[in-house]
Amino acid sequence: MEGMDHMKYLNDTGVEHLLHGEWENMIDFIESAFLDPTADMVPKVYLDADGGDFRAMPAALKKYACLKWIGVFPNNNQIPLPTTIGTLLLSDRETGKSLMAMDCTSLTAHRTAATSAIAAKRCAPNNITSAAFIGCGKQALYHYQAYSHLFYDLEEIHFYDKNYTEKQYHDFTERCIKATSSSADSSPQKFLFHKNIKDAVKEADLITTLTPSTEAYINVLDLKEDCHINAVGADAEGKRELMTNVIDGAANIICDDPIQALHSGELQYNEWPNLEITSLKKLLTDHKSMNLYDGLSVFDSTGVALEDIALAILVYDKYDKEILGS
Repeated sequence: MEGMDHMKYLNDTGVEHLLHGEWENMIDFIESAFLDPTADMVPKVYLDADGGDFRAMPAALKKYACLKWIGVFPNNNQIPLPTTIGTLLLSDRETGKSLMAMDCTSLTAHRTAATSAIAAKRCAPNNITSAAFIGCGKQALYHYQAYSHLFYDLEEIHFYDKNYTEKQYHDFTERCIKATSSSADSSPQKFLFHKNIKDAVKEADLITTLTPSTEAYINVLDLKEDCHINAVGADAEGKRELMTNVIDGAANIICDDPIQALHSGELQYNEWPNLEITSLKKLLTDHKSMNLYDGLSVFDSTGVALEDIALAILVYDKYDKEILGS
């Protein structure tokens, strides 16, 4: 219609550009979103598809509302396409006007890593010197960047991916080094690649699981007593990365959304009817009074729309300032 502004569209390259190196802002925006009284969110809705699934994720925050429509297709890397692929629509909360559509592949990777970093910052041992990543896809790269921003004493980075060759490990290391080479937070680290999960996790203070596995593979008997696990891969029915004894042995279980975790996260198997669960919001408000460093802690991350809208607002604001100059 005449007189109406055209909705902006930002492709994945544009989103990546605006979020690059913004870890401090991303972490602050997401933490603030969980504590903001204007925040509202509807649990994600799943739609089955051939080879994967679609998820509809609505949320509102401050003067904005959004809907993320995203698919997760584990075999897309054979095409090649991103495993996580979709679009986020950001709208004016007061008028319903569509403000911006943006590709949400990189946005999702950034918000997931930033949220994991938030949980690790509150729960992981204070002297983190060793981190392990199970699964070396795009998410691992972004998690490495987020952790490098927060944890200055990281000395060893352990990797395991059942599909990786030695050359792929080498290429992944080069991407990690390149991604943090211009950061003041980065420091020399030793990268170690393993042929089995047990060796990868046994010395780690911080473990991040990033696989589409439907079979549990992390055993509490292989872990340090006071390590922290960010369990990211199980975000739909049927997925699982942690054995029962990990949940049994954890001193603290934290979820970005406990109801969602019981439906589609590590807790979906209903083996812990009396389990005490701490929401991420409660962790952020009560962490100073909680006993978080005595024993194993687990963050069951299923991904929520509040994290998405926080970064979508950051992208939208930066677009207006850097691209439009307003």
